[in-house]
Amino acid sequence: MTLNRKKSKPRRIALLGILTAIILIQNFVPFLGNIPIPPLNPTIIHITVIVATLTMSTTDGMIIGGIWGVTRMIRAYTMPASPLDLLLWTNPMIAVIPRILIGLFTGWAYAFFKRLFSEKDKLALASASVVGSFTNTVFVLLFIYLFYGETYAQAIDVDMSNLIGALGVIVGTNGVAEAIAAAIIAPLVTIPLRKITYQK
Repeated sequence: MTLNRKKSKPRRIALLGILTAIILIQNFVPFLGNIPIPPLNPTIIHITVIVATLTMSTTDGMIIGGIWGVTRMIRAYTMPASPLDLLLWTNPMIAVIPRILIGLFTGWAYAFFKRLFSEKDKLALASASVVGSFTNTVFVLLFIYLFYGETYAQAIDVDMSNLIGALGVIVGTNGVAEAIAAAIIAPLVTIPLRKITYQK
């Protein structure tokens, strides 16, 4: 089951345009796409994709996720922070697919939690946001391991036999921080935004 909210076509296009602009700003303007909390520095761009899903629909969330992924690839080609950045983020399996899956898994998770917590929509929103956040983290790291495991292990100075453990640490630090941020911020943005966008 996916989320589908009834809204006029012009309004939907306008919302997609606004969210696309937000994604572009978050990608190219320093500090707007992440929370500078050393040493974690968690991203918050995924929250925009989650909000798009929960406010509009699963399909719209996947579209915004795809836009983020393509934008990330363009940034890797035009503004690479390092040779590793150029290697990893120009691969659509790493840059694009996990971002699209954020919308898909968030929509599925919300449909599930909405039934599970039928009288507690905020809890359903927060739970779905956590799922969406971890979807991004897990799939990005999984594809890095599958496609560039050895190169990535060398880059972070870890033996290949210990790479899975190192990636697990990233999930447990950055991944958890990003999930907590999503669980707090996404419902706070989604609930008032729905009042504006949702047409009964």
